Amino acid sequence: MSVTSSVAVIDIGSTRIRYGPATREGPVTVETEPTDPNRLTAQLVDIVGRLRTQSPGTIRHVSVSTTGLVDAERGVIDEFDTADGETIHDIPVAAAMKDAFGLPTAVENDCTAAAIGEDTFGSGFRSDTVVHVTFGTGIGAGVVIDGTPVRGEEGYAAEVGLVPIVADGDLSSTGVRGAWEAYCSGRGIPQFARHLLATDDRPSVLRSIDEVSAPDVFAAADDGDEFAGDVLDRVARYNAAGIGAIANTFNPGIITLGGSVALKNPDWILEGIHRHLNEYVLADPPVVQLTSLGADIELYGGAATFFGANESAPVAEQVGD
Repeated sequence: MSVTSSVAVIDIGSTRIRYGPATREGPVTVETEPTDPNRLTAQLVDIVGRLRTQSPGTIRHVSVSTTGLVDAERGVIDEFDTADGETIHDIPVAAAMKDAFGLPTAVENDCTAAAIGEDTFGSGFRSDTVVHVTFGTGIGAGVVIDGTPVRGEEGYAAEVGLVPIVADGDLSSTGVRGAWEAYCSGRGIPQFARHLLATDDRPSVLRSIDEVSAPDVFAAADDGDEFAGDVLDRVARYNAAGIGAIANTFNPGIITLGGSVALKNPDWILEGIHRHLNEYVLADPPVVQLTSLGADIELYGGAATFFGANESAPVAEQVGD
């Protein structure tokens, strides 16, 4: 590994942190460990310290992506939501790295980092406007236009999970009535299913499950459960409406999908969007496909933050995309 071409890339989730060294070709090896939100800054310093020990003299930069609200200019995580529902404020990531190692550090929202990764290393290199949508516990997105990420005035740009797709809906997220993620995310799908069970008399295996999860709904639908299948058919239409809203707002050349909900259930998520998308777009719909970068897309974004599109080889093209 070249002394001048190594960056420590770290992606922080509410429950897990993924990290490793990266080169101009993207992440090299990826490790994971549980997130310790109460000592997050110290945990990040420990991780970078270990990476520097494993590759003495080669780590010259640090790039951190994270769930939550980020002040990219100051390198601070403004708001981090823990798995227990607590919100931690003002985590000074860049300052901690400078104090511990003297290393320049970028801090980015995970969805924005994913879009940067897609734009540089994935299928987005063919388009001027790239959107990546993450279907995980919630729904988020990143937008990159001509190589520049769109962040908005206060960092809230592309909070697409809060786009209202059911104007008179009974479900909400973060106080937004009818929000897309209240119905179609990893947290929203079981919430929506429970809501419909209360008014639908049809038998369903879901009625026998105390705490219905998104995987339960997908599994039941795959096994032919009529009620679960109808839930996911409605989710498919809502997803198409959400993707249509993105297409009509940004006119992207490509929208890629990631996150565990989409990557593990492409027949329901991707095919469902394709089935209904024409009903919700003004112009011809953009290309909508799963990301080729998989679960490491945020780490690719971290690498792209330092190495840039002109110096990185598109992974999608390398694998024949």
